[in-house]
Amino acid sequence: YISHNRTPTAQPTPPLHPPKMSKSSKPIEYALTCVAILLSAFWFFALPPLIRPHWEGLWSGYSPLAKQVILNQINVVYFVIFSLGMLPIYRGNYPFFEQYKISDKPWAWKSDKQKERDAFWKLSKKSLRLYAVNAFLLVPALTAGKFFLLGDNMSFSASDEEWPSYWELLRDNWIMTLVHEFGFYWTHRLAHLPQFYKYHKVHHEYKQNTILASQHEHPIDYIITIATPALMAVAVAAPHSFTLFHWVFWLLIANYDDHCGYSFPWSPVRWFPLAGLTDQHEFHHSKNMGCFASKLGIYDMIFKSDTVYNKWKAKREGMKVE
Repeated sequence: YISHNRTPTAQPTPPLHPPKMSKSSKPIEYALTCVAILLSAFWFFALPPLIRPHWEGLWSGYSPLAKQVILNQINVVYFVIFSLGMLPIYRGNYPFFEQYKISDKPWAWKSDKQKERDAFWKLSKKSLRLYAVNAFLLVPALTAGKFFLLGDNMSFSASDEEWPSYWELLRDNWIMTLVHEFGFYWTHRLAHLPQFYKYHKVHHEYKQNTILASQHEHPIDYIITIATPALMAVAVAAPHSFTLFHWVFWLLIANYDDHCGYSFPWSPVRWFPLAGLTDQHEFHHSKNMGCFASKLGIYDMIFKSDTVYNKWKAKREGMKVE
């Protein structure tokens, strides 16, 4: 993996641990994994027929450019809903949820040190400012630029002739995922080079992730590591608008899951063999090395950038990695 000189920070690196599950709770873990599979099945099989009758009406009266801008702004809705869902978990300190917390360190807002609490709230306010700039200024501008450069390369018709079949959904979702992950992996590694890390280090201001970390990006870093891989995926697959909506739903949930600070066994984006793990990304934030992939672990495995993580995990689990 590519390394760099770490930026000095007053914030200590929190100790991490793999989520704690006792032997007696294994049946519960398996049951929650089944919940994850069912949620994925709902996303793939049930969501399309539920939305199809309303899809054409949702877009009537809008220009092609307006449609793409609105579709790309769906992320705001997802982010608000996911954040509201996480708030009671963060505040409640419930043992059931806390067993899946990745970091051993207490949440910064619960610290007995005023300095740490103040730093957390300052960082949170900065996250909201960055999110406002990226979501409400940068994304519409990038969408307009893409539209004028590439044209209306997506069909917004919901006719029977153009509505994607399950096979087309599966094909295009996987094409976009593989292309996006490849693009994200290498742009993320690029962002850790000294020339670009001055922008990416903003994202690494979070050493202990919360949901706000998912939106904490310098605009230039956003263009490099977020917008560019997404554009690559869309350009290669040229998906139907619903397929794009369908894929972005999964992509954003995976991004929020990456940064929520917990490794939930019921996560619909983590249960299958090639999935990237939440604690891998938490490790990346904490140690600032390796694990450059996000939604899939395949490129970390291929390019051997998960070696340090695997040794750390093996040490934690009392095993030896050769």
